[in-house]
Amino acid sequence: MKIRKLPPKPAALKLTRVAAYVRVSRESERLTHSFSAQVSYYNKLITNTPGWEYAGVYSDYATTGTSISGRGEFNQMIEQALAGSIDIILTKSISRFARNTVDLLTTVRALKAAGVSVRFERENIDTANAEGEVLLTLLASFAQAESESISANAKWGIRKKYKDGLLHSRHPYGYLYHHGQLDIIEEEAVIVRRVFAEFLEGISPEKTCKQMNQEGLRSRGGGKFSASVTRDWLENPTYIGTAILQQYFSAHAGDNTPTLNRGELDKYIVEDSHPPIIERSVFYAVQAELARRRATGGRGLTPTGGSSALTHRITCTICGRNYHRRTRRLAHSTYKYWWCETATKGKGNPCHAHQLREEHLHAIIKRLLGLHAWDNQQVIEQIEQIEASPNWVLTIHLSSGNTATINCRTGEEVTA
Repeated sequence: MKIRKLPPKPAALKLTRVAAYVRVSRESERLTHSFSAQVSYYNKLITNTPGWEYAGVYSDYATTGTSISGRGEFNQMIEQALAGSIDIILTKSISRFARNTVDLLTTVRALKAAGVSVRFERENIDTANAEGEVLLTLLASFAQAESESISANAKWGIRKKYKDGLLHSRHPYGYLYHHGQLDIIEEEAVIVRRVFAEFLEGISPEKTCKQMNQEGLRSRGGGKFSASVTRDWLENPTYIGTAILQQYFSAHAGDNTPTLNRGELDKYIVEDSHPPIIERSVFYAVQAELARRRATGGRGLTPTGGSSALTHRITCTICGRNYHRRTRRLAHSTYKYWWCETATKGKGNPCHAHQLREEHLHAIIKRLLGLHAWDNQQVIEQIEQIEASPNWVLTIHLSSGNTATINCRTGEEVTA
């Protein structure tokens, strides 16, 4: 009998999957090689450390550290870690990870619960250790205070420029912001002048944009011209060389959502701030025509195609601008709705205006006017103006002189 001994196979060494996160901001990193140097450093560190398996180096460049939103690779890294693909995350410092204490601790705790630790090299903190979170909370608070201080100093500098009548990083169509000045871009200025001139000839911005797009003309970003944008040009005093400074402001540090300035801060109007594209006589003639159309509820325009009897009739009680008609496309359907012009500009919704579905508006107006079916002409003749409030109340002024106040959610009349 012959016996052979087979020793057990050694257990396979389980490698620790390690990733790194790098963020470089233009404000603090003046050396152009800083970003690539950090990425290279972590690549070598992870691949050359025994027992570590490379799980990627995630990097975001020139993005704010006050919030974790908007950082594509950071969010991708967190998703991978929570999915079980990463064991350790390396990063240079707390301020590189996030300067918002709440976001930082929420993220770190979620990672820790999933068995993922974060190591901050500069502060020598490893969240796998019991004392790591206590130190992290303290240091993150200091980092957030530093960020808020930097933000406050930056805002002070911008407001000081406004007080002195100086521009700050404005990029209106038709102009190039260069060393604190607006220089005319002539090929864009030609388009602006055309929109103003054709409006005074009775051609709507919709028709002008359609024609320009058919001619192959394109906006600065390469897209087609939009009537909602060119309508804003018609009321923009920038084109006569006047700058209105601090129309919007950021209410909180780290929050870049523009808030409409309703008197919370000083506002500055600077005449002859920069070269004009439009002559003042032309601009004021356009304002007079816009006022005339608003006063008549747009009755000079026959509602056809994409327009409506409600065009120029619904106004916002907060900013005084008209509601615009928009289209929302869903997976299997579309519907029309009306929304305050200020909200449609893409600068948030400072008026807190609600989107009013067109079918609901039609139902309310048909009931009020006793119509069995929608009739543009009847609406034009019987309704002077509709005021829309952020509390869902519509105040409808009739040509007869009567006024109806209606809750647009319920369709019921509101009694005093």
